[in-house]
Amino acid sequence: MKFLANKFIVVLLIVFYFSINLYFLTDFPFVHSDESWLSGLSRNILEKGSFGVTEAFFDLKPRNPHAIKILFHSLQIFFIKLTGYSIFTFRFISLLFGMLCLALVYLTAGKLLDSKALAFSAAFFLASDVQFIYASHFARQEIIILFFCLLAFYRFISRPEKNKLKDDIIIASIIGAAIGIHPNSFIISLPFLFMYAYDVFCLKKSSIKSVLIYILTLAVFASFFVGLSLYFDPDFFRNYASYGSEFEVFNPITSKVVEIKFFYQKLYYGISGTYYTPDIRFQLILFPLLIAAALIMIKKSKDKSLKTTLTYLLLSILGINTGIILIGRYNQTSVVLLFPFFYLLAAALFSCMKNRGTNFFALLIGAALLCSTVFNVLPYLNNSYDRYLEEISHYVDKGSNVLANLNAEYYFNNGRLFDYRNLGYLQDYGISFEDYIRKNHIEYIIYSEEMEVIYEQRPKWNGLYGSLSYYEDMKSFMENKCVLIHEFTDSTYGIRIARYVNKGDWFVKIYKVLQ
Repeated sequence: MKFLANKFIVVLLIVFYFSINLYFLTDFPFVHSDESWLSGLSRNILEKGSFGVTEAFFDLKPRNPHAIKILFHSLQIFFIKLTGYSIFTFRFISLLFGMLCLALVYLTAGKLLDSKALAFSAAFFLASDVQFIYASHFARQEIIILFFCLLAFYRFISRPEKNKLKDDIIIASIIGAAIGIHPNSFIISLPFLFMYAYDVFCLKKSSIKSVLIYILTLAVFASFFVGLSLYFDPDFFRNYASYGSEFEVFNPITSKVVEIKFFYQKLYYGISGTYYTPDIRFQLILFPLLIAAALIMIKKSKDKSLKTTLTYLLLSILGINTGIILIGRYNQTSVVLLFPFFYLLAAALFSCMKNRGTNFFALLIGAALLCSTVFNVLPYLNNSYDRYLEEISHYVDKGSNVLANLNAEYYFNNGRLFDYRNLGYLQDYGISFEDYIRKNHIEYIIYSEEMEVIYEQRPKWNGLYGSLSYYEDMKSFMENKCVLIHEFTDSTYGIRIARYVNKGDWFVKIYKVLQ
């Protein structure tokens, strides 16, 4: 693949890759309510002029302001002002950071392996991977967290032989700034602790002072974001702990360790709740093979530089997995943090082959990844999110108050959509379904057929909308105090449960509330 190292060809491929991704940016993956949840808060912060507000679409579901994602929301606010409020705007942010990640992988591989061809191979593998494309299209924080991780890793491997304290401060500052993107920045902090330990105790390249400086700098950043959170919410610790308990982050470490096995099993078999989970069976077979090959090479090779490179990459993979275990949320979207390090590992192993079959194996892996991506993406290109919103727009004005699924939030004005998640708290507030509708002056109810599936299979899907204790009252209200004005089918947005998406036609019904 040496001919692909030509700079002009690389630039052309980058432009082509970027253009192709723009073409299906809003089609793949399907728009998830997490995206509108995050951007909806950004819009509310912008309109209210304060970071101390919470989401406008939650009035009963407990929410409390904090500063842990303040940089992420600031970034989204900047782009809202620049290009407006739409799913394209926020996915474009992710795509930009995806491109930066590719550039960093290319630079990192070139720095580690001193080969433009191998650098291109690593970047090409990542660019072809469906999990990476998914993250680069998804308006969540994982791709930005990955950018910070790769930037810090590039800085780490670029340190001089006798690194100075400023290098450690810069690396820690990059990771520390990521706290303002998402709490999962904790995951990407661990690889550097492991690599510093390797430097101190094995390579004698760093001193224990470097580790302490790294930890202290991270603590300063964490203290800043926590202090700002306490300014927004004096009960931040209690409220944030309560939120974390919903996701079992305080489970015993023993149960978290056991859970990692099921985490990877679910990824392998594509088992998910509401998140799109691509078919990555090829990668999950390839990656353990790469680890095994790297361990063998570390033991047999006499090339100290190569052994150090392989060790850094393996420690990064170990550190990210350790972080995922310690947090214990096991969110499928976080697995993308591992992928660049595996492809860097593959490129490093290719460098040991001395051109013996390198091109063949590189082309084989690249072709397999491309084929996997095509088969993953194609089913979603015929399901337009714009078409879904257009169906709604024909019958409901964007300024109307509605009870609806949060995935429709991009059509409505801020503060007009009330999400179904609020209804799970009706009993806590002693409010009937009808009282809730009247209190919020809700004019339309956009009802998806998924509610019937969730109710029939209860309590299996209670995590989506609560216990659905309000379901019978809601159905009675719609039948007796509403009029059905439109219904349509949508195989993607008529249901949130991932296993049923694109499996048949799902009805979406629009009811007008009678006054």
